[in-house]
Amino acid sequence: MPDLDTLLKDTLLLTAAPGATYQSFEGGGGAQAQAAAGPSAGSVWSWTHNLGTPGRVRNVTHRVRETPWFPAQTLTVLDELVWSPIEITYKGTALKLELTREFLLRRYETPGGSVAKRTTFWIPTDLDRSLMLVFGFQVNLRAPAGTLALEPIPKDVLCSDGFMPVKKPTAPPKPPVMKVKRTETGTLSLSPLRVLVCAEFVCCKERNDYTPHGLAATSRFRPHLMFMSNRPLERMAARIHVRRPPMSSMAHPSPPPTPPPSGDIPPTTPTDPGHGHHHGVHAQALPGDRPEDQDEMLHEMATGMWSDANDGLLSWKNLFNPNIPPLWHKMFSRFRTNLRAGTGYLMASPQIAEGPGFNVDVFDRDHYQRWQEPLKERQGYFDNIHVAPPMRAPRSIREFFKNASQDMRLDNIAMAPFCIHDCLHMHWRWLPTGNDETHLWGWDHEKPYAVAGVPHIPAHQHLRVEVDAPHAFTYAVQADSCLEAGRWQYVMHEGMAFGNSAANESLAQLMHAGIPLLQGFPTVAYKSWAMFYWTLRYQCSITSLHPRERLLEDGAHDLTCLIDTHQAGHE
Repeated sequence: MPDLDTLLKDTLLLTAAPGATYQSFEGGGGAQAQAAAGPSAGSVWSWTHNLGTPGRVRNVTHRVRETPWFPAQTLTVLDELVWSPIEITYKGTALKLELTREFLLRRYETPGGSVAKRTTFWIPTDLDRSLMLVFGFQVNLRAPAGTLALEPIPKDVLCSDGFMPVKKPTAPPKPPVMKVKRTETGTLSLSPLRVLVCAEFVCCKERNDYTPHGLAATSRFRPHLMFMSNRPLERMAARIHVRRPPMSSMAHPSPPPTPPPSGDIPPTTPTDPGHGHHHGVHAQALPGDRPEDQDEMLHEMATGMWSDANDGLLSWKNLFNPNIPPLWHKMFSRFRTNLRAGTGYLMASPQIAEGPGFNVDVFDRDHYQRWQEPLKERQGYFDNIHVAPPMRAPRSIREFFKNASQDMRLDNIAMAPFCIHDCLHMHWRWLPTGNDETHLWGWDHEKPYAVAGVPHIPAHQHLRVEVDAPHAFTYAVQADSCLEAGRWQYVMHEGMAFGNSAANESLAQLMHAGIPLLQGFPTVAYKSWAMFYWTLRYQCSITSLHPRERLLEDGAHDLTCLIDTHQAGHE
């Protein structure tokens, strides 16, 4: 039966960096010197972690390289990520596993590592500076009668073969035959409920495997949980809180803020780098650009959610084809932008069957046509979330249309299906892809990357995503089956990604330059990323000046089957 070191080999960090050093807290007390690694000089990721609050990672930044659209710079990806207490139920008793210093066993850190070949649970990746925390909990059998308390797992238990059971043994072991004389005495050893928890914050270097056909260059990071118990559980629930800065820290050449009357200049912070509450140009000017022709960005973060069209793979294949732009009604089946705090949806559930789903309204010439989008097994309301600052059309274009009879909706433009700047992007499901992209497939009942088009979370879990603020959300899962002893439970196995650029920047420049749907618009529109995103969402001719949503926003009220499932799965 496995001991602690054997079990930890299953984690992503020790798969990629098996020789990673760690600080040991086993047996209580302070850390025993094990030469914990520090950040390497070449790291593109940075973060801070305090042992006093081990369930939090703060000040997460990423150094993005120079692209044709903005200079190299370091951006704040997250203000904070928090692993909330894991809730479990064992024999009718609810327990809460607090990820505190008291239960911390080890802290691993590595400056790098590599998964060269795909394993059952991990796809190839190159690690940047990464962290793993190991916690151990067991029921205290010495607690007063009628009380239930948790204590750290003792050090001698961690290295024993009986620490955790073997998952699904081929045959139950035969009980030993004991021959005891009446005059003999012995000691009965009781094994309490134990739970091992691994919280990984694994940061990866840039790759092009996050989207279909490898069209986007992103850096993944995977702040997932893995936990295992030595007894079967009846229920589990876990929540991960993700908070970006309320304002983008992306550099732009706006003027500095006006000092207050006292003459005291307020200090700057990573989330408000001396710019204050304002708008600014998106990137450095290109040769010959007038200031009024530059794209702008709204520095306030905004959250949007999208659902991939299950027949949209051809649109992804043609993403960089200037004659077939990735229009939203071709790429998506539903969406919501500028989500408010308190909004939440059921995103995946084992109770959702494959079949008829929600209604989709697509604008066709002069009216909307409705059809029904079929759902894949376990597919919920939306598939992905973007947290990013929206764009704004260049001032010259806004001035050109200032007298239009209809609102042209040029002041707040969401970026999708990919983002050109400062975007936290998370997919818990991708549309069905081919056999050459199984790394985008979802889970079956045993493992990831197994079934095309289904969610990227274990098949027995319910997932709900809740918006806490325009710049923050909570990822919440629960399960009441498949919680047997000796089985790893994964929470947010799919991780997230921070967008850097297009994988092929030359094609991306060609794609949005001279897009035919902007015929008749001012010339500057042909090289504007803001207007590129605008025309993917809206249909509008230069003669009518009446923008229409190509795909009507949010059909959540049409999906009664998911409303019922949500009530059944989360009451």
